[in-house]
Amino acid sequence: MIASFVVAMLSSMLIVTGSLYSYRNMIQRRVEDVDIEDNKDIIDMMDDPYDLYEQERTEEVTDIKQMIKEEKARQKGNVIKNTAQNASAWVSVYRLIPYAFLVLGFIALQNNHTLTVLPYLVGLAVGIPVGYRIAKKLFI
Repeated sequence: MIASFVVAMLSSMLIVTGSLYSYRNMIQRRVEDVDIEDNKDIIDMMDDPYDLYEQERTEEVTDIKQMIKEEKARQKGNVIKNTAQNASAWVSVYRLIPYAFLVLGFIALQNNHTLTVLPYLVGLAVGIPVGYRIAKKLFI
């Protein structure tokens, strides 16, 4: 009974922690790739705090909407490239090892006839917030 709880809690805790760590690394890599040079919004706020040039902004909004549509059309063609970029977070070692621990732990408990379903489910539920808190302290 205690073994089911502990295996499930450790599994879900490791999965959440590994997932957050993997996603944090992916986001940091993407942030490093972004070039921040567009300060137009801040300058607009300083130059026109009372929206005196609203007509020009309306035209800019329609231009931006057109740009977004074009970008979406371009992104549809880059599905494979985007999938490959995000695959590092999906197939991360930090996620695969905890999932392997979950599956192997479940199989070991079942084979040894020590699996109790209710403590196992409670352990899964308890491990999620514990893993989040650990990841938050360590990585976020």
